[in-house]
Amino acid sequence: MQKNTKLRFGVVAAFAAAALAIGTAAPAYADPTDPKTLNGSGSDTTQDVMSGVASVVTNIGNWDAVPAGSNITVNGVTFNRPIGSSAGVRALSRSLQGIAYGNAILPGGTAPVLPVGTLVWARTSSLDTTSGTQLTYIPFARDAVTIAFNQASDFPSDVTLGLAGGPTNSFTLRNIYLGTVTSFIDSYGNTVTIRPLLPQADSGTRKYWIGTALNTTEAALTAGGKATSLGNTVQEHDGRFLTTNGDIVPFSVGQWIAQSNHNSTAPLAIERKGQAILGGINSEKPVIYDGTSITTNPAFNPSRLVYNVVETLALTRAPAVGTDQAIRDAFVGSAGSVCAASAQIRAYGFATIGAQCGATTSQRGYLP
Repeated sequence: MQKNTKLRFGVVAAFAAAALAIGTAAPAYADPTDPKTLNGSGSDTTQDVMSGVASVVTNIGNWDAVPAGSNITVNGVTFNRPIGSSAGVRALSRSLQGIAYGNAILPGGTAPVLPVGTLVWARTSSLDTTSGTQLTYIPFARDAVTIAFNQASDFPSDVTLGLAGGPTNSFTLRNIYLGTVTSFIDSYGNTVTIRPLLPQADSGTRKYWIGTALNTTEAALTAGGKATSLGNTVQEHDGRFLTTNGDIVPFSVGQWIAQSNHNSTAPLAIERKGQAILGGINSEKPVIYDGTSITTNPAFNPSRLVYNVVETLALTRAPAVGTDQAIRDAFVGSAGSVCAASAQIRAYGFATIGAQCGATTSQRGYLP
């Protein structure tokens, strides 16, 4: 359904307007400033909430996914900053094997080797499909994903997600990303061309949005859509890329809330949403505002679990060696220190998941 109105749904619009006081200010980035036992990187979606968790689980070293194109130095090793879920899991895989990751740091050089133990965990917002059991994906929170657009845009405030096999001319997000619907009529009667954006290639949100929410493939978008065929790729959860009235992009609801709450979180979430506000899907609002705080709507769909990834051997080896016990104490079970940081998880916009938190049943292989 296309609902076209200058009056956004009140919860998000009112809160967004109040939260935009420094929306265009340069964001601050926060990597660990002192040596940590458990270093990890990866997902942009969960970088801030895991910074919050690391503020109380103090042996965790949480390395941001941004700024893009930068390097990090962990335990004396300098390498390309892993940007996104797949990059983080790939860097972890390389570190566990003691092999090279990324590109050369200096011109004419080679990619730096990550000695075993450089990274011992990774953030990811999607469950990979790689076969194998070397890695364990441990859920710790729930997120939702919806469409964001510039608050000055007249893009419909509520859109149907769409189903495979449905009419190709219906105004649905699936058809927009497949390229069979390319415009909307704003409240002044003008035809506005839609520019569907996607997060960068290693993004777990991109993988989830295409494969699960839209129930399609990268190949289908490239063949018939506008997003990948036109190269409309941007850094995820950065609303400053929404520059035209027709721009839309999938956005983590947890990330949007964390950025909206950036003045009240400790450490500060990285505020970069700019003028982005969230749209509804299938007549559900992604957030609930009770007059004092904003939270993820538990009834909203699409939603997903988010994970921390560790080496399976670190959970099963007997006796435990090295950082094995520290990994287990931090990440495993609902009583583990990450799951116990429920106040931090909620403060950064994510929903807690009770007994699901810390489960070790999902195993996958190294990411090549």
